[in-house]
Amino acid sequence: MHTRSDITKDDTKDETAACEMIITTLSKSVKKNLTPDCAVLFSGGVDSSLITALAARHVPDITLITVGFSGSNDVKWAPDAAQLLGMENNLILKIIDLDDVESTIPRVMEALETADPMAISLGVPLYIASTKAKSRNIDLLLAGQGADELFGGYHRYKEIIKKSTASLHEAIVADVSRLPRRDILRDNTVAEAAGIKLAAPFLDPDVVELALSIPAVLKVREFDGELVGKYILRRAAESVVPAEIAWRDKKAMQYGSGVWAGLGRLARQAGFKKQDKGYIRKYLYSVAKENRIKLYPLQI
Repeated sequence: MHTRSDITKDDTKDETAACEMIITTLSKSVKKNLTPDCAVLFSGGVDSSLITALAARHVPDITLITVGFSGSNDVKWAPDAAQLLGMENNLILKIIDLDDVESTIPRVMEALETADPMAISLGVPLYIASTKAKSRNIDLLLAGQGADELFGGYHRYKEIIKKSTASLHEAIVADVSRLPRRDILRDNTVAEAAGIKLAAPFLDPDVVELALSIPAVLKVREFDGELVGKYILRRAAESVVPAEIAWRDKKAMQYGSGVWAGLGRLARQAGFKKQDKGYIRKYLYSVAKENRIKLYPLQI
């Protein structure tokens, strides 16, 4: 068994050793972040499922929270994933509708001081999940934040690696370096607005150090005839979660929950036309103006 002190650059080039080190290091991070009243922000993807399985080793009855529209990818898949993990009784499935999204937008906008559509579409489901957690006396949510950046999960990484593995590594390092002032700040701000703390086991310094030492060629590579992101993380996850979960391709939270599509419907209901460029952004500006929300920097 490898430990952090055993890690060398040559070790991480070996797929088996890398997998073992990922699980060992991530397991320590998950354990370190557990509290008596915590839950997992659960989508059924490899990131949240891996955190769930590792957390359940110490807290078998840990709560899983999924948010989404009826019929959305996350809502359809999460119960199946929870069942595959043997944790179907732990799942809280919060079905939302347009009214929920519409009433949550101003709260997220006030917290983030922005009308940026991507920030709002990510913030809305997180705020609703955090509110649901708070109502269950949960004070901390474990999230899979950072896994896509560290292990090459974004679709654009598949295009970058076609140039060179060096280009992919550079892109990953740049994205990881931006996390604290962008994604982490955004998500923590939204959760705190709902009275919840977020923990991101993937962003533990030891996990980050290990992930950045793993060659890019092990992060995006061909599997079953197609390029797959997070290859080495999925391979590592196979030892902890069912392969059906480990290798399933999953949409990001704003799409998997159906919230992005919901924002589009709300914008159109408000009279903004889909064919007009930036129609969702224009709708969000109008919400900010109507609710007298100050945006920073000033955007309306």
